[in-house]
Amino acid sequence: MYMGHYAIALGARRWLRPLPMAWLLFASIEPDLHDAVGNAIPALSIGPDTHTLVGVTGAALIVTLLAAILFRQVSLALGSGLLVLSHVGVDYLTSRLPLWRHGPDIGLHLYATPWADFLLEALVMVAGLILYAASPDLRRPARGSLIGMGLLMLAMQAIWNFGLGSR
Repeated sequence: MYMGHYAIALGARRWLRPLPMAWLLFASIEPDLHDAVGNAIPALSIGPDTHTLVGVTGAALIVTLLAAILFRQVSLALGSGLLVLSHVGVDYLTSRLPLWRHGPDIGLHLYATPWADFLLEALVMVAGLILYAASPDLRRPARGSLIGMGLLMLAMQAIWNFGLGSR
């Protein structure tokens, strides 16, 4: 659900304007980045926890603390942490993930129904882009390119859900 996570970061830009876009994108996919590190370095033993409530809460607290140190505003720090938390919230819609290590798996697992997943992702993308378009710091000429960005995001999501070939 990368496109959906990125769309949430774009939508959050409306309220978190002082934060660099790279930071918003990072916070929105932090659990996936953390997962990649855990898989690359098994000795860390963090891979199984990155998408659990305990793991994502810990990651959100760390990102919140980092944002507080780097950007020196409580609201920006809290917004950063909420972006991290949003990741697992929407992943529980698209996947089935454990609540905690060896805990029960929950989630709608929309990945098993590509059309349902695509529609959810598309709705999240449209909402995120609409919020981003309303951001006061976005210059008028840039708003026109949002349609192209949205179409590109939808195309990438379609490739993810349906592949390049016919099924």
